[in-house]
Amino acid sequence: MKLSVDEYIHIRRNLNRISDLDKFNIPRGILHAILMQKKVESVKRKYHLFSGRTKEILEFWMEKRRLPEWLTLTPVLKVRLLLKGMNFTVKEINKSLREPENLDWDLSKLVYDAVSRDFIYSPIAAKLQGVLGKIGEKIIEEKLRSLGIEFKTEKELRMQKTPDFYFEEPLEIFGNNLKWIESKALFADLRTYEIYFKKQISKYRELFGNGLVIFWRGSIAGLPVSDGCEFESELKKKLLEMKIKVFKEEEVDGEPLKLAEKFVSDYMETEVFPYNAEALRILRNMGFKILIGIDRVE
Repeated sequence: MKLSVDEYIHIRRNLNRISDLDKFNIPRGILHAILMQKKVESVKRKYHLFSGRTKEILEFWMEKRRLPEWLTLTPVLKVRLLLKGMNFTVKEINKSLREPENLDWDLSKLVYDAVSRDFIYSPIAAKLQGVLGKIGEKIIEEKLRSLGIEFKTEKELRMQKTPDFYFEEPLEIFGNNLKWIESKALFADLRTYEIYFKKQISKYRELFGNGLVIFWRGSIAGLPVSDGCEFESELKKKLLEMKIKVFKEEEVDGEPLKLAEKFVSDYMETEVFPYNAEALRILRNMGFKILIGIDRVE
């Protein structure tokens, strides 16, 4: 889907939290990408203002058992700075984010809450971005194989700065003469496009020639990228709709953070998930729309 500049500005201005994803008649995945990229830009602008204040953050925590209001970062980044102030190593911080139950009670509660709410920097959010990326690549791979087109992947090329799909000889495909295809599970606003143009696209063109760049979760109209319209696949719904269907009769027990991460890991291949109220709450926080049925109909 391509948005006009005015549409994009209006949406971005009014997207501030996950609950805002229900406010627009736009595919949820597109809104999720725009909101995520907006928050990342905000973090990049102000992280340096807080990164040197870990001692103050720790002192505030020790006195109040909460984090200071002036620490306006995402939940996981706040916790990372607190743990850094406690002299946790990077390895220990990462382990704490995955296993908050091993911390003392107040700290465990704080970390659990942060990880269950942060749709950008939590382990679950990172897993989700990886899965969405794999879905985009899977769509391309299935299409190329169905057309009988031979290709090499980034892993097969074993080179630095290579596209996701590379063709030994230029191919006339989708109305273009292509040597490569690059897949992004992102929304192409001007800033995002410029970043990837400098980092990847311009280099691919210089090294390999003409290629196709796909931003599966939409773009601003006028940018020289595809929104994936050349590909017909049921998997596109996974990228754009971000829906998880569950049935209450199939309830499952388990540690909610681990269950939520497993649901995300299985998202590409699974159509119906078991029910766990807390794991589903976490997935809502990550941006998913949860559809709950009562009885499965075979």
